[in-house]
Amino acid sequence: MTTEEILRRLTILEDREAIRDVLHRYARGADRCELELFKSCYWPDATDVHWFYNGNAHAFADYVIPLLAEIDNSQHSITNPVIDLDGERAFVESQFYVMHHIPLGDGRHVDQQLEGRYIDVFERREGQWRILHRQTVVEAGREFVVEDMHRDVPEELPLRGRRAPDDLVYAGVTILDEKIVPIDGMDLWEQARARHREPATRG
Repeated sequence: MTTEEILRRLTILEDREAIRDVLHRYARGADRCELELFKSCYWPDATDVHWFYNGNAHAFADYVIPLLAEIDNSQHSITNPVIDLDGERAFVESQFYVMHHIPLGDGRHVDQQLEGRYIDVFERREGQWRILHRQTVVEAGREFVVEDMHRDVPEELPLRGRRAPDDLVYAGVTILDEKIVPIDGMDLWEQARARHREPATRG
């Protein structure tokens, strides 16, 4: 293999990894409600067709991040990217799974689950890849009313996801300095049974 061929392959690998990084940063920006991180995944003139908002992608960010911040948390998982490079552009199909944890105000939540695909055109400008156009394709969706299984967890435990800048992810490697609250284990299955056990019928 020639040096030229090795460099060509390395460039392809770097381009694909850069595109995957954008997809992953998009998910973090959405779930941590970090507006500027979310916007950095799109070029300023990018468009997004998200079915409930279609138009400029940065305007979409200004709309959707405050909307996500109204609910307790969300989780965007983006997987299976298929990346077809074409010069300074790339056609990218990826799969998404999204969960929105929506409070009802009475201790219960609606867990809204959506599955689908992002159909993207990426563009490289001055060596940087960002989304130029996104089309969302929804494949399935469902909603469940649930009780918060972690409602009794002490606040000092870093269990719950939080928005930027309070989430544990923003501590970086300094999580090594975090105090660990000792817990020797608990019967998780009995806790689950107790949450859903029917109250005894009194005669």
